Amino acid sequence: MSRLRLRCAAVAATGTVLLVSACGGGSSGSNQTPKQELVSSVSAVGTSDALTTTLRLETTAAKLQALARAGGDSLSRSAADAIASAQLVLSAKGSGNSRTFALRGIDGGSTLLELRSVGGTLYLRADLQRGFAIAHKQNILANLRAEAAHLPNFVKAFVAGRWVSLSSDAAAAIAGQVGGGTSASPSAGPKLLNDLRDALSKDVTVRRMGSDSRGDHLALSGNARTLALDAEAAVATSVPGGSVLTEKASAKDVPSRIVHLDAWVKDGALHVLSLDLAQFAKPGEVPAGTTLPITMTFEQTAADISAPGGATPVDLTQLGTLLGALGGM
Repeated sequence: MSRLRLRCAAVAATGTVLLVSACGGGSSGSNQTPKQELVSSVSAVGTSDALTTTLRLETTAAKLQALARAGGDSLSRSAADAIASAQLVLSAKGSGNSRTFALRGIDGGSTLLELRSVGGTLYLRADLQRGFAIAHKQNILANLRAEAAHLPNFVKAFVAGRWVSLSSDAAAAIAGQVGGGTSASPSAGPKLLNDLRDALSKDVTVRRMGSDSRGDHLALSGNARTLALDAEAAVATSVPGGSVLTEKASAKDVPSRIVHLDAWVKDGALHVLSLDLAQFAKPGEVPAGTTLPITMTFEQTAADISAPGGATPVDLTQLGTLLGALGGM
């Protein structure tokens, strides 16, 4: 499934942008158009003091293996299990300056990567041992540990799976080094979402499709290249290091074609967004009727998010040494 897997990876970024772009603000009212209903439902979710958003593929390991065979490739059961069970979970709780955030990458029930924002400080840790084991790249981890022995303490802590912390000053310094913006605070998020919301209001059409067990069904469609260019401009100006990221993955390479998404609104609030990745496959690459939806669900609840103890702070005085070492690797 190598070619299909690479194509899905490329379009998943565009698809995720489409999913997240619906998370801006909006106005509500009676006699709404389908697009107004969608934006109003997102506004209802966005104003909640607690929100948990989960992004995942809605599939099984067996289906992924069958899809690989249909494409003339193979996919091991362990790799298929890892892909099918992977989730990205974003939680937010509180309001104003006291609002806290947590982002977790989960696979097989284990947290591989976690980022928290509490009181203006970012905290990060990763389970590199499990991550490289899933990828069957334990040798890379061994080399990484050997390199880390000669690097600053916060790098050693991160490689060992312990928490590291990043103050706003340290984040600004790193962003400056990599050519991005100077803010790593979650307060930068609304600007990005507002930019994407503007793109959504201009470049996406919305139709009503009836109702089912998930809620009121809305169908979204738009040109993939136009939306990717909108997203590229937003990321480049709103995300630290975004200009570097967009240089490496230019939206100009995205094909000009119409893509389709589905949204469900329940009790006036956005409940589910879904993008079928199979629509990006070339004719004959996957069996007729195949679907591979990547979904984002919204729940207006979240566990408390606190600052972890014992985090190793990023040492700004050693930042230049670290970047120099990474440049030589």
